[in-house]
Parts: sequence; structure tokens; C-alpha cells
Amino acid sequence: MIWFTLAYPETFSRGSIALGAEHMDLNKVTRVAAWSLLAAAIAAHPVQAEEAGEAAGTAWDISANAGVTSDYRFRGISLSEKNPAIQGGVDVGHESGLFAGIWASSISRYGGSHAEVDLYAGYGGSSAGIDYSVTALAYVYPGGHGVDYVELMGNLGTAIGPATVGVDLGWVPKQDNFGGDNFYLAAKAEVPIGDTGVSLFGHFGRENGDVYDRKLDWEAGVSYSTGALTASLSYVDSNYSGAGEAGRLAKAGAIARLTASF
Repeated sequence: MIWFTLAYPETFSRGSIALGAEHMDLNKVTRVAAWSLLAAAIAAHPVQAEEAGEAAGTAWDISANAGVTSDYRFRGISLSEKNPAIQGGVDVGHESGLFAGIWASSISRYGGSHAEVDLYAGYGGSSAGIDYSVTALAYVYPGGHGVDYVELMGNLGTAIGPATVGVDLGWVPKQDNFGGDNFYLAAKAEVPIGDTGVSLFGHFGRENGDVYDRKLDWEAGVSYSTGALTASLSYVDSNYSGAGEAGRLAKAGAIARLTASF
């Protein structure tokens, strides 16, 4: 199994690409496309996905997901001000290893926007028992101003007995809203409990650069999958102790999620 792992943007000092007048057009197009795809993901049915795959031939794979979380956290920081968020996306993959997709989530107000839309594309494969992928992501905030940015991600994963372990590396190069580079490195693992559908998972990450200075974050939780549904409960925390709102959104919390995959 190839891991196509995404990264999600930080709450503060996020990067931006200056697009001028074209930026407003991108926001309009992205808003329509994102929520249309999200609606399609929620309404999707496994039979429809199978029919789409058959129509496109075995070279292509189309999947969708939709879910809700009690708190949208990214690298230990709440992007929804510790409130629930609705999320979903659509992915298209080719047997060559190329893939692309779109993912959207409700967020707290940021730069005039209440939605985050991630557009991404990349390449993944497997060699000597190690799965790998490289991904370019554009984070777009419809209706926002000066807050869009891009990030490059690399991922490695492998199986050790029943467990899967991996490493994620994210790099945000210098952009309009970034005075310098920003790096994120994380180790992650998941261990299934027999054939019960229950798994234990966790990660530990470190971020350093223009956004945060040697920030650490960690998560540990349990999930249960049955059919197309996955429910999870986890504990999330970080060592970030910024003043005011920033510090409050980084404090420890319990996160409940429910996701449907098609």
C-alpha cells in the first residue's frame, strides 16, 4: 500500500503566493470546484466508484472521503478554534504512480475565509518494501486575502510485522508570507489489533523555521474501521506556549473523528 500523506497548514504566519487580480479568479473557481467535489464525495456510493473505475479502465482509481471531527488539528494546533469541522475530498490515482486530488475543511476565520481547500498532485511508488511519495500542495482559502501558499511533502512508509511505520517531511519555501524556509519532520506508526478492526496509532513531529521555532507535537489514539466507516479517538498536544490565542489553540485536547471512504 502506498501512503499518500497530506500536510495541513499552520494556524499562524502561513505562507502566501501573490497572484494579484488572478487570485480572486482562483478563489472563485476553487470555491465552486471544492464544494462541488465535497458534495459529490458525501453523496458517493461504492457502486458508483466501481463503475467509474470500470469506465476509466484498470489504469485509474477514483476514491472519495467525507467526515466530521470534533476539532480540526494540524501539527498540534487547532485550525477550528477547538470547534467541530466538516471535511471531505476526492482523489484520482493512475497505475503509473501519478495522483492528484482536492480536500476541503471548514476552519475558523482566517484572512477573511472560513474554508480551507487543498489542491495537490504528486507521484508515489514502492521499492525494496518501502513505499514513497512526493507531493506538491497548494493551500487556498476562498474569499481570503494574501493567505494562500504552497508546500512540498515527502513520505516514506514500510511494514514491520503487523505494524506500519513512516516518516513525513514537509518544506514550505520562502514565499510572500514566509520570511524564510519552514520545515516539518514527523515519525508515525499504526498497529492493528488482530482482525478486530481496531488499530492503535500515533505520531511525533518537530517543526522549525519561519513559522515556529523548534515546536514539537504528538498524538496517540485508537481507531475502529468497519466497512466504509472509520471512527477514532485521540489525544493531541504540543510544547507550543505562545501568548494569547496562539497558545490556547495549542493546548492538549481529545479529538473524535468519523470518516466515510468510498
